[in-house]
Amino acid sequence: MSRVITASLLALGWVVLLAARAAGDELEAAAGAMSASMPAAPATEAPEKPEAAAPELTLANYKMEVLMIAAAAGLVANYFYGSRKNAELASVWERPIADVLQANFST
Repeated sequence: MSRVITASLLALGWVVLLAARAAGDELEAAAGAMSASMPAAPATEAPEKPEAAAPELTLANYKMEVLMIAAAAGLVANYFYGSRKNAELASVWERPIADVLQANFST
């Protein structure tokens, strides 16, 4: 059981690291695009607003969202797996002392 928990924690850690890396890449790309689109203009002239082109819709644009959905799915799966294992452990613990508990705590 501890191997499963360790493996799931390692997997979630990798997902977080990948998400952080993807966020960093997106921020660097956005900063580079902003500095490239802003030409140096004289202080006396008003800068012209460039026409904003529609972004290309690809799966690469949604890396962060895909990673967060994967992390959420991992957390939900880990929750249900842990709940089932906990219920099994509780029932194994309860079986030998069920008669004693029934005798002492029933009304």
